[in-house]
Amino acid sequence: MGRRLTPKGEGEMKGKGNDGRGDNQDRDLWQTEQGFWDLLNAQYAFRFDCCASEQNKKTQQFSGNFESVHSVNMGWMNPPFSKAMAMFKHFFNVVKSGVAIYRFDNPETKIWQEVIFPNASWVFIPSGRVSYTPFDITIRGGLTRFPSALIGLNVEPPKSIKGFVLTAQRIGDNL
Repeated sequence: MGRRLTPKGEGEMKGKGNDGRGDNQDRDLWQTEQGFWDLLNAQYAFRFDCCASEQNKKTQQFSGNFESVHSVNMGWMNPPFSKAMAMFKHFFNVVKSGVAIYRFDNPETKIWQEVIFPNASWVFIPSGRVSYTPFDITIRGGLTRFPSALIGLNVEPPKSIKGFVLTAQRIGDNL
């Protein structure tokens, strides 16, 4: 039987960009870097920011209480980490078309296996790391420790961003 490794405690990881659990409220206010978002918006013309405030909204129409929204056309979502599961479930229920962004470091987790993969039209893994603001970290050039993925619903994958597209047809649908 193999040795069981104990992960580092949250205290040891503090300040390193990926502080333990994925539902860390300290990262709820991270915003997608404006230049990256502008590339996406040029293609998709987003009409609604699903998880935003007046201070960090990316579109004129937005919601700070997305769970109360009942229908969205061409939505954008960068969910708060502490509520990502609930936000993605709601995204796939009320958004007719749109794109979301989320960390892609643990695709074996429930959120990916039970919510995102079965419902997404595609998952796009950008080359390199996506920057977030106002994320201030002095190591790794200010980049996060984890990769990001774009999740599409009833839209074409990004055309102006380098990366790889995963679809049920390309990787095999095992549901």
